[in-house]
Amino acid sequence: MTGNIIVETARTKLVLLDASQAGLMRDYYLKNKAHLSNWEPVRDTSFYEINTWQELLNEGQQLFCTGSAIKFAVLNHSQTHVIGVCNFTNIIRGVFQACNLGYSIDEDYQGQGYMHEVLDAAMSYVFDDVGLHRVMANYVPENDKSAAVLQRLGFEKEGLAKSYLKINGEWRDYVLTSKINTKE
Repeated sequence: MTGNIIVETARTKLVLLDASQAGLMRDYYLKNKAHLSNWEPVRDTSFYEINTWQELLNEGQQLFCTGSAIKFAVLNHSQTHVIGVCNFTNIIRGVFQACNLGYSIDEDYQGQGYMHEVLDAAMSYVFDDVGLHRVMANYVPENDKSAAVLQRLGFEKEGLAKSYLKINGEWRDYVLTSKINTKE
C-alpha cells in the first residue's frame, strides 16, 4: 500500500506514509545515518527499528488529521524508496497561522536540485491549500547548502538563535529564517 500522495513534482511524490511503510523510512535513515549526523540529534538504536517507525508514522497520520503537522516522505516517482523528508511541524492557527519547516535529502540526491523542487512544491501546498501565512526554517550557520536553498526559495534571515538545538550531541547556534505567504 502506498501513502496518500499530497504533492507531486516533476521527479518526486510527497506522501504521508502509513505504518505499513515503516521499512521505507527506516531504510532512508539507516542509509543516510552518517550523512545526516551533522544536522540531526544523536539517535539511539531504537530509532532504526521497524516498530519505532510504525509508531512514528501512525503519529504523523494523527498529527496530519488534527492539522498540527504534515510529515512528508519524498519518494522517487516509482515510489520504491524515500529520497528525502519534508516536515511542516508545530502548525499554529489563530492569529499566527505559521509552522516550522524541517527537511533532509538522501546523500545520493544532493546537488541535483531535488530539495529546491520539493520545497517549492511543498511551500505552495502549505500556503495555497493549507492556508498558512508564515513558514519558519532554521539552519546551522555552516550549512551552506541549506542557506542557499532557503534563500533561493525566498526565505529571509531574521536573526541568530544562540545554543538553539542539541544536534549531534552539542548545543548549536541556528540562523532563523522565514517566508511569508504573499498570495493572501
